Amino acid sequence: MIKKQHGAALIIVLFIVALAATVAAEMAGNLMVQVQRAQNIQTHQQAKWYSYGAEELVKKVLLESKKEEPEKVHLGQPWALSDVPYPVDHGTLSGEVTDLQACLNLNALRAEKKQSGSVDDTNPAHKALLSLLNNIEDLPVEESEEALADSVYDWLDEDSITFRSGAEEDEYMSRTTPYLSANNLMASESELRVIKGFNPLVMEKLLPYVCVIPGNTELKINVNTIKTEQALLLSGLLEGLSASGAEAIIAARPEKGFDNVEDFFVEARDQGAKVDKQSNELFTVNSNYFKLRAKALFDDRRFSMTSIIQINQGQATILARKFGGVQ
Repeated sequence: MIKKQHGAALIIVLFIVALAATVAAEMAGNLMVQVQRAQNIQTHQQAKWYSYGAEELVKKVLLESKKEEPEKVHLGQPWALSDVPYPVDHGTLSGEVTDLQACLNLNALRAEKKQSGSVDDTNPAHKALLSLLNNIEDLPVEESEEALADSVYDWLDEDSITFRSGAEEDEYMSRTTPYLSANNLMASESELRVIKGFNPLVMEKLLPYVCVIPGNTELKINVNTIKTEQALLLSGLLEGLSASGAEAIIAARPEKGFDNVEDFFVEARDQGAKVDKQSNELFTVNSNYFKLRAKALFDDRRFSMTSIIQINQGQATILARKFGGVQ
């Protein structure tokens, strides 16, 4: 009887030891996970702060460029250097700054009409968007180019009345997952994805030419920062100017840009463009809105941030930020 009791006690002791070992192993495993998680958060935060540092540096460079050349912005200035890696402790920091006035501000489609007459009259931004859609090669559209441009116009305008071949609430509310049209300004170009006809392939072709300036409906293209690959935008804004003519103007542009818009118009007229009073309102040699794409690498952890920066009266203001992804 005593031997049986000793055997039972031994089994109980072994069971308790095994249970304790299992609990200890589980606790050790959980502790390792928590430690790794804390380390990941710390690494992520450090990379994030490096990106904030890049943002501050870019703001300083933009302000210095504005101070040195207050009357114009051009691609020969320091801010235009792109993706140059800068070494930091345990990683690298890089970034690219682009001029948001070297692309078609989609919010400008909400601006008031520039001419009266036909009910179909819109504004220069709508006409420029339609021209882009008509002239981009191999655009994989499911709708007509006019329908695409009109749908963007409808998305932005204040009313719920369908404009020509556009789309309003009745179109979007009839979908499997219904939603309302914004009837307001865009916050990002990514909003195009929910507008009728804009599939990912169309967006991929269009995005090099368009952008969004938050809270701003102005269309002012800086002729000093627009690039050769964006020549279609230039030709879409000037009647009579071909894409090849626009490329020739950009190629002939001085290294430090045109000193004024009139110098640009001289080149444009030589290429067959018709320059009128409205043209003066569409072009500039200066810029106040920029986009920074910052990328930080810290201990093999990558972090990206996109910032929209406004320069105004000697101050640099962040209008919007986006963490992660590519825009």
